[in-house]
Parts: sequence; C-alpha cells; structure tokens
Amino acid sequence: MKRIPKIVSTENQSNSFLGGLRNVILNSKETDGDVYLVEGIMPKGSSVPLHIHELEDEIFHVLEGKVELVIGEKTIQGKKGDIIYLPRGIQHGIKTLGSETVRVLNYVIPGKNFEEFFTKMNEIGLDSSVEEKAKIGNEHKIKFL
Repeated sequence: MKRIPKIVSTENQSNSFLGGLRNVILNSKETDGDVYLVEGIMPKGSSVPLHIHELEDEIFHVLEGKVELVIGEKTIQGKKGDIIYLPRGIQHGIKTLGSETVRVLNYVIPGKNFEEFFTKMNEIGLDSSVEEKAKIGNEHKIKFL
C-alpha cells in the first residue's frame, strides 16, 4: 500500500461503547495497520475498566482535564500535557477525575486489531452482556479484568 500523508479534522465525533464520544483521526486503513489514533472525549465519571492488550502498545496524551490511570500495580494521575506510554501486556484502566470533561489522544500501535475490536464493541453497544464483550475481547487478545 502506498502511504499518503493526510491532514485530518478533529470534528468527526461519534458515540463510544465506553460512553462519551470518540473521534477517529487516523484509522488503520490509512496507516496500513500501523497506527490507530482516536481522540476520546470522556465526561465526568467516565472510565475504561482494567484490561490487558496482548498485541498493542498505547500512548495517552491528555489534552484537557485530569485522569487517573491504573498501570500494573501503580495508580498515577495525568493532567493536561502529560503523555503516558502503556506497553502491551500491562494491565491498565483510565477514569476521569474532577468535574471537567477530559479529552485524550489515544495512539494504538499497531492499530488494525484494536480498531476492529473497537468497531465490534460499538456494534454490540453498551447494554450487551459481559459474555458478549468478553468474547469479542478474547477474539482480539484483549482481556478485561
């Protein structure tokens, strides 16, 4: 695949299966599967449960607000401007802190598997069973704890 530079808009928001909104900035098709870049917009009280990716590294860049991240056995706080690297195989979860909406850029490397996982999870929706979510997670080597 020939790679073509791209200028993207950050105004293409859609609902996220985790609550809040997401804006896919670069999809894996555009990067030949190398990167999936998503802006996450997490209202007060939002969280992503503890999970482990076997295949992907993640980088969170906090654009607005404050977050709490569980990374392995540690719990840290991230604020505007912080960049947090999460290597594959490390349990992690994120939640908003305070009353502000949080905006984060989430880089997933490589991106194709995670993008497929996220698409399938959005298709089944927030109200799907734990078993359905776990099945999709297992198919993509993402385990919820």
